[in-house]
Amino acid sequence: MTGKPILPPAAEQEIMETLSVHMRISSDEISAILKKHGVCGDVDTLQDRYRKRLGQRLMASIRDEAGKREVLARGSEYIVMECCADRQALQSIRRRIQAQMNGLDVSAGKVQGRIHVLERLISRIRRVG
Repeated sequence: MTGKPILPPAAEQEIMETLSVHMRISSDEISAILKKHGVCGDVDTLQDRYRKRLGQRLMASIRDEAGKREVLARGSEYIVMECCADRQALQSIRRRIQAQMNGLDVSAGKVQGRIHVLERLISRIRRVG
């Protein structure tokens, strides 16, 4: 599934209202709101997702002596890096990792900008006080 999740409009509105009022919301609060609005998934699909998540954790835990991952994902397939001779697969993995790094860099920059704003405010308050 890609794109925006399909939620009942009333549930989405309640989540967004909580977020806008408090400027934060916990995953437990989101879950409670979705439960209140009758959002649930198919049991077999949920079990498959759970099993895949456990498998992903196992694959992510496979590391070399230096702590670097030995197995990386390409789509729904896991590849042992040291044994991979598929140039396209390796390039695909590298592009995905680079895109993730770029997204994290943007997010880190936004957080750093907010930290600077707060530091300037604290500095001004201390000078006045």
